[in-house]
Amino acid sequence: MLEFLFPILLGTIICYDDLKKGIIKNKYILFLIIYGILFQLVLGTDMSIFLKFALFSFFISFLFWYIGLWPAGDGKLFFAFSLLFPASFYLKQSLLMDYLVNIFVPIFLFISFYLLIKSKKKIIKDSLKYAFRPYNFLLISIIFIGFASLLARLFTLFGIEANFLVYIFFMFVAYEILRRFFTAKIEMFFVLLAIIRIAIDYNSIYTISFIYKFSLTILTFIFFRFFILKLAFNAYTKKIKLKNLKPGMILAEGIVEKKDKIQKISFFQSSLIQTLQQRKEKYIHNIGYLTKSDIEKIKELKKKNKIKFNEILIYQKQPFAIFLLLGYIITLIFQGSFVNWLRIII
Repeated sequence: MLEFLFPILLGTIICYDDLKKGIIKNKYILFLIIYGILFQLVLGTDMSIFLKFALFSFFISFLFWYIGLWPAGDGKLFFAFSLLFPASFYLKQSLLMDYLVNIFVPIFLFISFYLLIKSKKKIIKDSLKYAFRPYNFLLISIIFIGFASLLARLFTLFGIEANFLVYIFFMFVAYEILRRFFTAKIEMFFVLLAIIRIAIDYNSIYTISFIYKFSLTILTFIFFRFFILKLAFNAYTKKIKLKNLKPGMILAEGIVEKKDKIQKISFFQSSLIQTLQQRKEKYIHNIGYLTKSDIEKIKELKKKNKIKFNEILIYQKQPFAIFLLLGYIITLIFQGSFVNWLRIII
């Protein structure tokens, strides 16, 4: 196991930089990638399997960056760590999913525990009301019914064990992708899929077993995706004066032009309909990281009194690299997902 000491030590340095400075240096990522490729060549890893895995890992890292699950630096770090497993691990089709589960399950458990302790009772109460609205139940139920059987077939095709946490994880990814491409036609498509599934597969749907699993899955997803993320939005955003904006900051509120007026709109969407509406807004800045020109434009509009407000919400940067390193170490120790190990013990 000494050959894994270098990536773990370098990963620790990366985590320190991410925690203290909020950056992940590209040179460290490059070191890990080069080390990973040389490491696999020395071990005699089947390079055809390894390259296929590397391409899929790159695709996942890019996809998760695109839908906003992690910043670009963390996506690159995920890709680098994925090249640093023992040769025998790449023979398992579920390796990438095991690594992702080992990253995101600890994240959500840690964040949930932290937010429930930190948040005030009123915020928790308001977040519960927001999360468990009838709209959320209806929407997520339609998505799950329409795609549950499709997901099961995909899991079988790629050799992924279709356990409860894997379903939840894929629902998160599917929902975030849907938010990016949502239209009224797509909404109708989901409704049609759900109707077809109920009509064709009614024998398995109208059973106590299915209703129990269905209800548990929906409630768990809504708890984490809407309730916990609502708490997180309140906890990890802060107001800042427009004059104190700096390049690299990420706005939690968008500044848009509406009927010759400049207004603020929250980036925390309460529904997919709001997501669709927000994509049509005329923003005066980049949606991602603020650039120098964005800030100059905002300050100029403020100076001309076209912007009436003085403050705006921004996201506070949260270190994510430590969970990527932790997930890597967990995958090494348990030779796969720690959840599978827990299931055997329990």
